[in-house]
Amino acid sequence: MSNVSKDNIIIFDKVSLVRNRTNHIFEKLNINIFEASNDIELYNLLSNKALNVSVIIMDIGYDVDKGFEILAKIKEKRPKVPIIILTSNNKRQTFVRGIVEGASDYILKPFEDSYLVEKVLLIINKQNRQNTNQENPNNEIVFDIQSYLNTEIKKSQKGKLEFTVLMITFFIPVSEVRTEIERQYIQVSDLIYENFKSTLWDTDLLERYGSQTFIGMFPYCGLENIDKVKNKMIDSFNNMKNENKIMSSFHLAISTISYPTETSEAKELLLTLGLRMKKLIDDMKNDLMNLE
Repeated sequence: MSNVSKDNIIIFDKVSLVRNRTNHIFEKLNINIFEASNDIELYNLLSNKALNVSVIIMDIGYDVDKGFEILAKIKEKRPKVPIIILTSNNKRQTFVRGIVEGASDYILKPFEDSYLVEKVLLIINKQNRQNTNQENPNNEIVFDIQSYLNTEIKKSQKGKLEFTVLMITFFIPVSEVRTEIERQYIQVSDLIYENFKSTLWDTDLLERYGSQTFIGMFPYCGLENIDKVKNKMIDSFNNMKNENKIMSSFHLAISTISYPTETSEAKELLLTLGLRMKKLIDDMKNDLMNLE
Protein backbone atom coordinates (compact mmCIF):
# COMPACT_ATOMS: atom_id res chain seq x y z
CA MET A 1 0.00 0.00 0.00
CA SER A 2 1.41 3.40 -0.91
CA ASN A 3 2.09 5.94 1.77
CA VAL A 4 -0.71 8.41 0.97
CA SER A 5 -2.07 8.99 4.46
CA LYS A 6 -0.49 10.73 7.41
CA ASP A 7 -1.69 7.86 9.64
CA ASN A 8 0.28 4.64 9.36
CA ILE A 9 -0.24 1.47 11.39
CA ILE A 10 2.12 -1.48 11.79
CA ILE A 11 0.44 -4.82 12.42
CA PHE A 12 2.86 -7.39 13.84
CA ASP A 13 1.31 -10.85 13.88
CA LYS A 14 2.60 -14.22 12.69
CA VAL A 15 -0.87 -15.19 11.49
CA SER A 16 -1.41 -13.93 7.92
CA LEU A 17 -5.20 -14.08 8.36
CA VAL A 18 -5.03 -11.50 11.17
CA ARG A 19 -2.73 -9.22 9.15
CA ASN A 20 -4.96 -9.45 6.07
CA ARG A 21 -8.06 -8.81 8.12
CA THR A 22 -6.51 -5.74 9.76
CA ASN A 23 -5.40 -4.44 6.38
CA HIS A 24 -8.92 -4.84 5.02
CA ILE A 25 -10.45 -3.05 8.04
CA PHE A 26 -8.32 0.07 7.85
CA GLU A 27 -7.89 0.51 4.10
CA LYS A 28 -11.50 1.75 4.06
CA LEU A 29 -10.45 4.55 6.43
CA ASN A 30 -7.52 5.72 4.30
CA ILE A 31 -5.05 4.47 6.89
CA ASN A 32 -1.91 2.73 5.68
CA ILE A 33 -1.13 -0.73 7.05
CA PHE A 34 2.42 -2.07 7.12
CA GLU A 35 2.65 -5.77 7.90
CA ALA A 36 5.33 -7.68 9.82
CA SER A 37 5.15 -11.45 10.24
CA ASN A 38 8.33 -11.72 12.34
CA ASP A 39 10.54 -9.54 14.50
CA ILE A 40 13.12 -8.96 11.72
CA GLU A 41 10.47 -7.50 9.41
CA LEU A 42 9.20 -5.41 12.32
CA TYR A 43 12.63 -3.98 13.17
CA ASN A 44 13.26 -3.17 9.50
CA LEU A 45 10.05 -1.13 9.40
CA LEU A 46 10.94 0.68 12.62
CA SER A 47 14.42 1.47 11.28
CA ASN A 48 12.88 3.43 8.42
CA LYS A 49 13.01 6.92 9.92
CA ALA A 50 10.94 8.30 7.06
CA LEU A 51 7.99 6.15 8.13
CA ASN A 52 5.76 8.07 10.54
CA VAL A 53 4.06 5.37 12.62
CA SER A 54 0.82 6.28 14.38
CA VAL A 55 0.12 2.97 16.16
CA ILE A 56 1.70 -0.47 16.43
CA ILE A 57 -0.63 -3.42 16.92
CA MET A 58 1.30 -6.47 18.08
CA ASP A 59 0.51 -10.00 19.12
CA ILE A 60 2.71 -11.01 22.06
CA GLY A 61 2.34 -14.65 20.98
CA TYR A 62 2.37 -17.82 23.02
CA ASP A 63 5.83 -17.07 24.41
CA VAL A 64 4.85 -14.09 26.56
CA ASP A 65 8.40 -13.35 27.72
CA LYS A 66 9.62 -13.24 24.12
CA GLY A 67 6.69 -11.01 23.20
CA PHE A 68 7.56 -8.50 25.90
CA GLU A 69 11.21 -8.56 24.86
CA ILE A 70 10.07 -7.44 21.40
CA LEU A 71 7.84 -4.78 22.96
CA ALA A 72 10.83 -3.42 24.91
CA LYS A 73 12.90 -3.20 21.72
CA ILE A 74 10.05 -1.35 20.00
CA LYS A 75 10.03 1.19 22.83
CA GLU A 76 13.79 1.64 22.40
CA LYS A 77 13.45 2.33 18.68
CA ARG A 78 10.19 4.30 18.77
CA PRO A 79 9.59 5.36 22.40
CA LYS A 80 6.65 7.66 21.64
CA VAL A 81 4.66 5.35 19.34
CA PRO A 82 1.59 3.86 21.10
CA ILE A 83 1.44 0.06 21.18
CA ILE A 84 -1.75 -1.99 21.35
CA ILE A 85 -1.23 -5.56 22.52
CA LEU A 86 -3.27 -8.12 20.62
CA THR A 87 -3.53 -11.32 22.62
CA SER A 88 -5.46 -14.47 23.42
CA ASN A 89 -4.01 -14.37 26.93
CA ASN A 90 -6.77 -12.92 29.11
CA LYS A 91 -5.01 -13.17 32.46
CA ARG A 92 -4.72 -9.92 34.41
CA GLN A 93 -1.02 -10.52 35.04
CA THR A 94 -0.40 -10.09 31.30
CA PHE A 95 -2.34 -6.82 31.24
CA VAL A 96 -0.46 -5.39 34.22
CA ARG A 97 2.87 -6.37 32.72
CA GLY A 98 1.86 -4.78 29.43
CA ILE A 99 1.13 -1.49 31.17
CA VAL A 100 4.43 -1.60 33.04
CA GLU A 101 6.35 -2.35 29.83
CA GLY A 102 4.78 0.63 28.07
CA ALA A 103 1.78 -0.67 26.09
CA SER A 104 -1.03 1.83 25.62
CA ASP A 105 -3.87 -0.69 25.50
CA TYR A 106 -4.77 -4.31 24.76
CA ILE A 107 -7.35 -6.15 22.68
CA LEU A 108 -8.43 -9.71 23.28
CA LYS A 109 -8.64 -12.28 20.50
CA PRO A 110 -11.07 -12.98 19.00
CA PHE A 111 -12.10 -9.35 18.43
CA GLU A 112 -14.79 -7.51 16.51
CA ASP A 113 -13.73 -5.24 13.65
CA SER A 114 -15.60 -2.25 15.08
CA TYR A 115 -13.95 -2.74 18.46
CA LEU A 116 -10.45 -2.70 16.95
CA VAL A 117 -11.29 0.43 14.93
CA GLU A 118 -12.66 2.13 18.04
CA LYS A 119 -9.47 1.48 20.00
CA VAL A 120 -7.10 2.53 17.21
CA LEU A 121 -8.97 5.70 16.24
CA LEU A 122 -9.12 6.76 19.88
CA ILE A 123 -5.32 6.69 19.99
CA ILE A 124 -4.85 8.33 16.57
CA ASN A 125 -7.27 11.14 17.38
CA LYS A 126 -5.51 11.76 20.68
CA GLN A 127 -2.16 11.88 18.89
CA ASN A 128 -3.50 14.36 16.36
CA ARG A 129 -4.73 16.60 19.18
CA GLN A 130 -1.35 16.35 20.86
CA ASN A 131 0.44 17.32 17.65
CA THR A 132 -1.80 20.37 17.41
CA ASN A 133 -0.99 21.25 21.00
CA GLN A 134 2.73 20.98 20.27
CA GLU A 135 2.31 23.55 17.54
CA ASN A 136 0.36 25.78 19.93
CA PRO A 137 2.20 25.97 23.28
CA ASN A 138 -0.81 27.65 24.91
CA ASN A 139 -2.68 24.35 24.80
CA GLU A 140 -2.19 21.50 27.26
CA ILE A 141 1.14 19.66 27.34
CA VAL A 142 1.71 16.34 25.61
CA PHE A 143 2.06 13.60 28.20
CA ASP A 144 4.83 11.03 28.03
CA ILE A 145 5.03 9.05 31.24
CA GLN A 146 8.70 8.11 31.08
CA SER A 147 9.83 11.66 30.28
CA TYR A 148 7.60 13.02 33.02
CA LEU A 149 8.99 10.58 35.57
CA ASN A 150 12.57 11.42 34.62
CA THR A 151 11.81 15.12 35.01
CA GLU A 152 10.17 14.63 38.41
CA ILE A 153 13.09 12.51 39.60
CA LYS A 154 15.54 15.26 38.67
CA LYS A 155 13.40 17.86 40.44
CA SER A 156 13.13 15.62 43.48
CA GLN A 157 16.88 15.05 43.61
CA LYS A 158 17.60 18.76 43.27
CA GLY A 159 15.07 19.92 45.84
CA LYS A 160 15.23 16.84 48.09
CA LEU A 161 11.47 16.46 47.78
CA GLU A 162 9.20 13.42 47.59
CA PHE A 163 6.68 12.69 44.87
CA THR A 164 4.23 9.81 44.60
CA VAL A 165 2.84 7.86 41.65
CA LEU A 166 -0.57 6.19 41.80
CA MET A 167 -1.87 3.38 39.62
CA ILE A 168 -5.66 3.38 39.71
CA THR A 169 -7.68 0.49 38.28
CA PHE A 170 -11.41 -0.13 38.29
CA PHE A 171 -12.55 -3.68 37.63
CA ILE A 172 -15.28 -6.28 37.82
CA PRO A 173 -14.05 -9.24 39.91
CA VAL A 174 -13.83 -12.01 37.31
CA SER A 175 -10.91 -14.36 36.66
CA GLU A 176 -10.88 -13.68 32.93
CA VAL A 177 -11.60 -10.48 31.02
CA ARG A 178 -14.11 -10.93 28.20
CA THR A 179 -15.03 -8.54 25.40
CA GLU A 180 -18.40 -7.66 26.92
CA ILE A 181 -16.70 -6.67 30.19
CA GLU A 182 -14.17 -4.60 28.24
CA ARG A 183 -17.08 -2.70 26.71
CA GLN A 184 -18.44 -1.94 30.18
CA TYR A 185 -15.03 -0.58 31.14
CA ILE A 186 -15.04 1.75 28.13
CA GLN A 187 -18.60 2.83 28.93
CA VAL A 188 -17.72 4.16 32.40
CA SER A 189 -14.09 5.17 31.84
CA ASP A 190 -14.82 8.80 30.89
CA LEU A 191 -17.09 9.29 33.89
CA ILE A 192 -14.52 7.94 36.33
CA TYR A 193 -11.68 9.89 34.73
CA GLU A 194 -13.49 13.23 34.88
CA ASN A 195 -14.61 12.68 38.47
CA PHE A 196 -11.11 11.77 39.61
CA LYS A 197 -9.59 14.76 37.83
CA SER A 198 -11.97 17.07 39.65
CA THR A 199 -10.51 15.96 42.99
CA LEU A 200 -6.93 16.98 42.12
CA TRP A 201 -4.84 20.09 42.66
CA ASP A 202 -3.48 22.02 39.65
CA THR A 203 0.00 20.63 40.29
CA ASP A 204 -1.23 17.03 40.13
CA LEU A 205 -1.54 15.01 36.94
CA LEU A 206 -3.87 12.16 35.98
CA GLU A 207 -3.61 10.32 32.65
CA ARG A 208 -5.31 7.32 31.08
CA TYR A 209 -3.20 4.18 30.93
CA GLY A 210 -5.34 1.60 29.16
CA SER A 211 -9.09 1.07 29.13
CA GLN A 212 -9.51 0.75 32.90
CA THR A 213 -6.34 2.16 34.40
CA PHE A 214 -5.06 5.65 35.19
CA ILE A 215 -1.68 6.88 36.30
CA GLY A 216 -1.58 9.78 38.76
CA MET A 217 1.48 11.93 39.49
CA PHE A 218 1.61 13.89 42.73
CA PRO A 219 4.60 16.23 43.16
CA TYR A 220 5.49 17.28 46.71
CA CYS A 221 3.37 14.43 48.06
CA GLY A 222 5.03 11.69 50.09
CA LEU A 223 3.98 8.68 52.12
CA GLU A 224 2.63 10.85 54.93
CA ASN A 225 0.01 12.55 52.72
CA ILE A 226 -0.87 10.09 49.97
CA ASP A 227 -3.67 8.44 51.97
CA LYS A 228 -5.60 11.73 51.80
CA VAL A 229 -5.46 11.59 48.00
CA LYS A 230 -6.51 7.94 47.93
CA ASN A 231 -9.43 8.56 50.28
CA LYS A 232 -10.70 11.42 48.09
CA MET A 233 -10.70 9.13 45.06
CA ILE A 234 -12.34 6.28 46.97
CA ASP A 235 -15.10 8.63 48.17
CA SER A 236 -15.59 9.93 44.63
CA PHE A 237 -15.79 6.38 43.28
CA ASN A 238 -18.31 5.29 45.93
CA ASN A 239 -20.48 8.32 45.14
CA MET A 240 -20.45 7.35 41.47
CA LYS A 241 -21.48 3.80 42.37
CA ASN A 242 -24.38 5.12 44.43
CA GLU A 243 -25.55 7.36 41.61
CA ASN A 244 -25.04 5.00 38.66
CA LYS A 245 -26.50 1.49 38.67
CA ILE A 246 -24.20 0.38 35.88
CA MET A 247 -21.26 0.76 38.27
CA SER A 248 -22.71 -1.37 41.06
CA SER A 249 -20.48 -4.35 40.19
CA PHE A 250 -17.27 -2.30 39.86
CA HIS A 251 -14.48 -2.16 42.41
CA LEU A 252 -11.52 0.20 42.78
CA ALA A 253 -7.86 -0.59 43.44
CA ILE A 254 -5.18 2.02 44.07
CA SER A 255 -1.51 1.15 44.41
CA THR A 256 1.13 3.77 45.21
CA ILE A 257 4.88 4.23 45.27
CA SER A 258 6.88 7.21 46.52
CA TYR A 259 10.22 8.50 45.29
CA PRO A 260 12.88 8.43 46.67
CA THR A 261 11.56 6.75 49.83
CA GLU A 262 10.68 3.44 48.17
CA THR A 263 12.71 3.37 44.95
CA SER A 264 15.30 5.40 43.08
CA GLU A 265 14.87 4.30 39.44
CA ALA A 266 12.07 5.33 37.07
CA LYS A 267 11.74 1.91 35.39
CA GLU A 268 11.87 0.11 38.73
CA LEU A 269 9.24 2.53 40.00
CA LEU A 270 6.68 1.52 37.36
CA LEU A 271 7.52 -2.16 37.64
CA THR A 272 7.09 -2.16 41.42
CA LEU A 273 3.88 -0.18 41.08
CA GLY A 274 2.47 -2.68 38.59
CA LEU A 275 3.39 -5.66 40.77
CA ARG A 276 1.74 -4.01 43.77
CA MET A 277 -1.40 -3.45 41.71
CA LYS A 278 -1.52 -7.09 40.64
CA LYS A 279 -1.17 -8.32 44.23
CA LEU A 280 -3.77 -5.83 45.46
CA ILE A 281 -6.33 -6.91 42.88
CA ASP A 282 -5.65 -10.59 43.52
CA ASP A 283 -6.13 -10.03 47.28
CA MET A 284 -9.33 -8.06 46.71
CA LYS A 285 -10.76 -10.78 44.46
CA ASN A 286 -9.95 -13.46 47.03
CA ASP A 287 -11.66 -11.42 49.76
CA LEU A 288 -14.73 -10.90 47.57
CA MET A 289 -14.94 -14.61 46.75
CA ASN A 290 -14.75 -15.49 50.47
CA LEU A 291 -17.68 -13.19 51.16
CA GLU A 292 -19.91 -14.97 48.63
